[in-house]
Amino acid sequence: MKKFSILLFIAGVIVTIGLIIYYKSVVNVVDSDSMTISPSGDMVAKWPLFIGIIMVFVGAVFFYISKYGKKID
Repeated sequence: MKKFSILLFIAGVIVTIGLIIYYKSVVNVVDSDSMTISPSGDMVAKWPLFIGIIMVFVGAVFFYISKYGKKID
């Protein structure tokens, strides 16, 4: 469980950093709505930033439970 929680935490950090760096929101002039543009200039489906934050949080909770939780005998 500890290894999985550490991997989930690291994956969450990587996803969060990747979403911040590689995707940017721009305002669409026609719709007045934000869309996501990839580095190559194509419109792509946007992963919300909170997905990475949720992965980090779940990984931290799993790690805390596996380290400090009571064991049932």
